[in-house]
Amino acid sequence: MTHRAAALFAALSLAMPAALAQAVAPPAIPHPIDGYLVTRAENNCLECHDRPRDIGGKRAKGQRVPAPASHYVGRLDARPEIAGGYFGCTSCHRPR
Repeated sequence: MTHRAAALFAALSLAMPAALAQAVAPPAIPHPIDGYLVTRAENNCLECHDRPRDIGGKRAKGQRVPAPASHYVGRLDARPEIAGGYFGCTSCHRPR
């Protein structure tokens, strides 16, 4: 998230009721991430969540959630890649 986007999000969060702010917030990470490496060169989150072919499909409870289509560049039916701005997962997503 850019500094400008973060400032806008913070301003909107102050103006919105808490329930609405929660509804538009990125989903929380439901598991521990201690020791995860999230850098430009390596991202441990993607070992499980880089699954573009699973987007929109049914999943069983507890199954890994694929990163959403908005996080990719390229066609999903080809070889899409995570867009640069979405590579730092913990910039937006936080553990519970």
